[in-house]
Amino acid sequence: MLVAVTGATGLVGNNVVRYFLNLGYDILAVVHPEEGLESLDGLNVRLARADITKPEQIREALKGAEAVVHAAGLVSITEASKGKLEAVNVQGTKNVIEACKANGVKKLVYISSIHALPADGEGPIKETKELSVDRVQGAYAKSKVKATLLAFQAAKEGLCTVVLHPTGIVGPYDFRTSIVGKLIMNALSGKLKWYVSGGYDFVDARDVAKATYLALQRGECGENYIVAGDYISMRHFLEQCFKTAGKPFNLKEIPYGLAMAVSPFMEWYEVSKGVEPQMSVYALKTLRSKSAIDSSKIRQQLGFVPMPMEETVKDLTNWYLSRMEKVEIKR
Repeated sequence: MLVAVTGATGLVGNNVVRYFLNLGYDILAVVHPEEGLESLDGLNVRLARADITKPEQIREALKGAEAVVHAAGLVSITEASKGKLEAVNVQGTKNVIEACKANGVKKLVYISSIHALPADGEGPIKETKELSVDRVQGAYAKSKVKATLLAFQAAKEGLCTVVLHPTGIVGPYDFRTSIVGKLIMNALSGKLKWYVSGGYDFVDARDVAKATYLALQRGECGENYIVAGDYISMRHFLEQCFKTAGKPFNLKEIPYGLAMAVSPFMEWYEVSKGVEPQMSVYALKTLRSKSAIDSSKIRQQLGFVPMPMEETVKDLTNWYLSRMEKVEIKR
């Protein structure tokens, strides 16, 4: 079976490519025309260049694919990226869906986000198809709501579509350096001296890849599944990173209130320089958001079991250390 993976060089997409290759699948890696191919070095994949915001490009790229994993997307913690989020996450998803229909794709697995699900109700966050932009916070979450609703509609119209809602994704093969990746590398290199109290439910990107395989094989058309790992405090997470690296943990904790007070100014400064901020009001609120998540559906129905978070932290730390060494050697 030829499986096309959009966003094949990203953290999720690259792990999906590697997981499926290990299972013997024929992979079509769909990569943005301007994206480098370092993350695909040595991998036996077919390559297609396409910008998902360009309908004709993605339609051409998906020719011959029997199944599609739509992992391409933009992650941003600032409202300044609203326009780009709409273009990539919403319109891009619409274009991928239309390309799947045009090419007779049998099944589409869309990588959504836990942030698309409402967290304002009683009890833990659970799967629902009753999504609304009015029930989530931030431009990123709203873009994922819109994209997920498009996926649900595609299923109703006959395209077998399964939606996954991962929590915070971390793990190795983060070649493009995610927000969490930058945090870890800055902390281990000594550039970052502080952290903000709080925590989050993180899931290994390799587990997201496993969940994607299960969704493709056994996921019901039109259904959505939460893909969660374990809740871990930022202090414990970073302590484990430092322990793996063999370094003493020397970061200072900044009170949450102080971080919230200075965050808007830091966000404005970094956005004005044209870079993605490392801290924002949205990101800080996420660290204090509802941590109760019910991921029993995918475990019971698809047999998903995540790896221990300790193993994830150890592996990703060693991967970032190796990455840092390569960057240093190039200098």
